[in-house]
Amino acid sequence: MLDHLDAYARLYVDVFSRPPWNETWHPADATQRLHDMLTTPRAHATHTTGHDGAVTGFAIGHRERHGATDHFLLQEMCVHPAHQRRGLGARLLTDLAQQLPDVTHWYLLTGRDTPAAAFYQTAGFRPARTQTVFVRP
Repeated sequence: MLDHLDAYARLYVDVFSRPPWNETWHPADATQRLHDMLTTPRAHATHTTGHDGAVTGFAIGHRERHGATDHFLLQEMCVHPAHQRRGLGARLLTDLAQQLPDVTHWYLLTGRDTPAAAFYQTAGFRPARTQTVFVRP
């Protein structure tokens, strides 16, 4: 899975430095973050490429045991803005689902009232009814 780490990191920095995220990512920090995700036990990843072979989107997450079943935490997913709204995000989710046919519970964190939240709702995710995220500080 680490074969495409550099391409994932470049795309990550590019995507998340733009609106609506406007985050400041240095390539080395993005590389470390994604490396940690890709080397997490039971990690799964997939990506899409353009006609030139360049990575245009990726998704990374890992299985987590919950009782007698596994859940899947989708940790990061992004598609280059020039390739959004072409079905690539849906394809990434489909590819992951094919890797995880026995996993029925998926979860993720994303910003409220963002295009990403709208995308995930369209893809069948919903806001959690009984859980919330707490942060500190």
